[in-house]
Amino acid sequence: MASELFESDLSEEDEQPPELFQKSDLTDITLVVEGKELHFVKFLLIQGSTVFDQMIKSSADPSRLKLDDLLYKDMVMFLECLHPKCFLEINDKNLEPVATIGRKFEYERILQICEQYIIQKFKKVRTTKDRMYPQFFFHLRVADKCGLEEAIETGVSSKQAELAYFSNAKWGRKGYEYNVNFSQISLETKFRMISNRLKEAEKRIPRDNLY
Repeated sequence: MASELFESDLSEEDEQPPELFQKSDLTDITLVVEGKELHFVKFLLIQGSTVFDQMIKSSADPSRLKLDDLLYKDMVMFLECLHPKCFLEINDKNLEPVATIGRKFEYERILQICEQYIIQKFKKVRTTKDRMYPQFFFHLRVADKCGLEEAIETGVSSKQAELAYFSNAKWGRKGYEYNVNFSQISLETKFRMISNRLKEAEKRIPRDNLY
């Protein structure tokens, strides 16, 4: 689930959870992810997620919840965003796991924070040689994957998307047809981006040349 662009600081061999998620008098639920335990506060977990609330209520043991389809390191990053001692800010390293888990469990607030982070990245003015900042398609892919509509629209309509090279190997530059993240974006979002580029290109064509 985590982005291929970044590696977690957590070692695969770690058996003890980070200090924030060790068992204490305050924790009242244990999340089991990849066979490892993360101790947390139930109220913080269900406050923004009716999905989690229903899972806990329907569980045979409301104090213990097994999450089979998640990665341990991703869940740690997500819980860091919920923990009051941390309230970890979104960055490129935790964006994808946090947004993906946020969507899975329908945490609207977390998704809004992720979306605003992506939008700010899209709107930031850049003057790179290839007219596009390196993580553009990573951000667009995460927005596409997690259904962040405002971020998608901002990205496909951005100046970076308008001016980026699709294929320009002749000049020693690789266009976005070679980008791994671009290849993983849905056809619908790719179509929206290409359509916007075409509209902008047509605006520059002298009317006399159309007939």
